[in-house]
Amino acid sequence: MNQAFRAPARWQAAVYGLIALVACAGAFVGLSASGLWIDELFTVHLIHHNGGFGEVFRRALTDTHPPLYYFFLYAWTRMAGLSEIALRLPSAVFAVASVVIFAYGARRVLSHAAIGFACAVASVSAFWFDQSQNARSYALCFALSAGLLSCALAFRHRVRVRADFPLAHWIALSVLGLIASLTHAYLLLALGMVLLFLLLSVPSWRIRAALVVTGLVVLAFNIAYYKLMMHSSQQDLQSLWFSNSTGFFKQQISYAFYGLMERQVIIVTALLILFGIWQKMAGKPYFIHDEHDTRWATALAGFVLIGVIVCGIGVSLAVAPSFSDRNLLTCVPFVWLLVGRLYDAAGPRGYTRGSIIVAALSMVLVGSYLLRLPMRELPRRENWRESAQFISQLPGCSDQLIPAMLPYRFGHASPFFRALAEHDFFGYYMPSGSQIRAYMPAELAARHPVEELPSLFASRATNADTGGCPLLAWAIHDIDESSAMKVALDLARQPGVAPRRVLMQEFISYQPRGVKWDDVPDGYVYLAVPKASPSPVIKPPVVPNVPLNNIPSNKLNAAALGDRVVVEYLTTYTNPVTPAYQVDVYAIQRWSRKKSVREPVHEDFLAVHRLTCDTPVTKSNWDVWPDPTYLGCSNLPPPTSAGGVSGQL
Repeated sequence: MNQAFRAPARWQAAVYGLIALVACAGAFVGLSASGLWIDELFTVHLIHHNGGFGEVFRRALTDTHPPLYYFFLYAWTRMAGLSEIALRLPSAVFAVASVVIFAYGARRVLSHAAIGFACAVASVSAFWFDQSQNARSYALCFALSAGLLSCALAFRHRVRVRADFPLAHWIALSVLGLIASLTHAYLLLALGMVLLFLLLSVPSWRIRAALVVTGLVVLAFNIAYYKLMMHSSQQDLQSLWFSNSTGFFKQQISYAFYGLMERQVIIVTALLILFGIWQKMAGKPYFIHDEHDTRWATALAGFVLIGVIVCGIGVSLAVAPSFSDRNLLTCVPFVWLLVGRLYDAAGPRGYTRGSIIVAALSMVLVGSYLLRLPMRELPRRENWRESAQFISQLPGCSDQLIPAMLPYRFGHASPFFRALAEHDFFGYYMPSGSQIRAYMPAELAARHPVEELPSLFASRATNADTGGCPLLAWAIHDIDESSAMKVALDLARQPGVAPRRVLMQEFISYQPRGVKWDDVPDGYVYLAVPKASPSPVIKPPVVPNVPLNNIPSNKLNAAALGDRVVVEYLTTYTNPVTPAYQVDVYAIQRWSRKKSVREPVHEDFLAVHRLTCDTPVTKSNWDVWPDPTYLGCSNLPPPTSAGGVSGQL
């Protein structure tokens, strides 16, 4: 051990370990506070049946992910059920296990304080926070990735201290690598980088041959699976939300960085880097926990991370767009090792008054993210559950057709995805037998006419005056507040709706912003409401009384109710000369849910150039309104107001 620069004092390990412990305990708080979001609902679609593992495999082939996590969750839910707690509990366990596995595996290459710091940074990160309560495979990926790192370190140590063949370590690495590769494709890349680094660093040709065998066997299993998947997947792999542009690659790498480190942690890390540079320039040595293994482990982590990024971009370019921050962060334990190594090399030692103060400030900054833990008790996911409860209680809507907007970016408008959205997404939290039909935005707006919609909208508008079901549409996922407003404008001008108005009831989720939380609209229910009564005072719209806090298991659903936006179609101006065009004029009122807002209503007016062309939905035109520059859509300059409709109106 290099004594020229002392290891960080072990009391730091206790404080950082406590931060990590509290954060890990928080993973088990509020597991049912949020309803399932669309990716979790898709997971449930894959496992919610009695067809056994064969049916799980058949359904998994329609996805883009390997099937192992789905096999596990299917077996688990046979015993634990399909409640939100049951579905998410494994992710909480896996997320905590990943921290424990990392800490155990890094014990030979990092000091106790560095391990504690890395674990604290890991457990307060935004991505770990989210995935620890997400019924997807990412938390399991954390644990498997930490296992790969730990196995590689143990393999290297075993080879260094003994000359015979490391049979047990080789089998463990091979089996774990196969399991990891069949859990997520990016763990196949991580395994490949680990095996390649071992090949380049171990001296024995016998061991190298064994590592090559491991790589070929794992690759063969994955090639066989992906060949089946390419023939069975219902996804259009070239039309998913991923992109192959340089800007997109940079964006996803930056998202991955911020998923790992937020503002206060970035400040601490930046100060450590600056201090490390100063030490290097001053000729002072860095602390190294183990002369033989620490540098090797650091090089391994850097090699794997760079390799996964490069190979991920290569696969995205060569096979199908697939590069994303979430995929990169499946390998995040390798980053944790680099974070811990940085603390060993340049972190405060904790022996002098000055270094104790610096260490304490770092702990305060990292630990400040524990302030987010109470918000685990508020809804943080898409509002499928809350909005479904709202719709199921609308007077007169029982056994009536429920028009829903297809999550058209999640999957193209094929019969498979329409049925999936109707039954497994919108229908999941609705009463059994609910009549849900999914429509594209162009169909709801009559740019792509659908036979039953005009009469349906007209009857629902009449119900606003006479009683009966007033529901016009329901939209969640693939729609932000600005797009939701455009849908409301399209609905308000449909024949038969005017002179009634359209009320857009927003549903909010709570998203972290530093150590605080912002409420963000991400679900919308559109209702027809009576026309405004003549009055000099703006009165709130008459809406059905739908309580959301009367179900004991879902008391927090009421916290998801957001603002109410009322859209009234006023008139249409038609240009009398060539080229003809139409401008629709609307009145818009926003009624705030917040009692702290001084003015409960904000009124505005909007004139919009109407575009009636039915343009194809592509990644370059994923708005609910057509692209005015599309061939044959408009012979006028792009309408400025159409592109500037804001949800804040």
